[in-house]
Amino acid sequence: MSASRLVACIPYLVWLVVAAVLWFLTTQISFDARPGQIAPSFWPRVAIGLMGLSALIEIGRQLFSAAPGKEIAGIGEALEGGEDDEDDAPRQSHLLLIGVALTVAFAVLVSTFGFVLSTFLYLVAFMYAGGYRNHVMIWSASLLGTLLFAFVFLKVVYVSLPRGTAPFDSVTQFVLNLFGGFA
Repeated sequence: MSASRLVACIPYLVWLVVAAVLWFLTTQISFDARPGQIAPSFWPRVAIGLMGLSALIEIGRQLFSAAPGKEIAGIGEALEGGEDDEDDAPRQSHLLLIGVALTVAFAVLVSTFGFVLSTFLYLVAFMYAGGYRNHVMIWSASLLGTLLFAFVFLKVVYVSLPRGTAPFDSVTQFVLNLFGGFA
């Protein structure tokens, strides 16, 4: 087994360790069990399990596939001394930083603005930051995406979402009233 294959596994091993730590943290969630309802740790564990499974699949692919490491930005080139394919778009690290900043802002502001308004603004800002300029599509996709997320979390997964503080909580209440007819 070549060293380049092992080096290509490092990010996935880190991801696997993160998944294991997060799984352990879900064992610390205390709750009163209610008959007929899933535990609050169920959905986080599903997501964490999928994280771990994807890390294991990628580790296996890196170790046993014919051409490992090519999909990881920079690792394939660093290990093999090759260049990017000519068809690849140029990497723009400032867009990554903007995406991280928007995600952090979302996490900070969600308790004030509420999930619904924060998600809507996040989606709009993310699409504009990514360079998409069809304004009608941005705003309508953000609205539909926000309503879809809210419906899934509120009516399918039964997660209590942050309502926000006044006056922003009225947006959340409007959406809750909108979904009131759905059982």
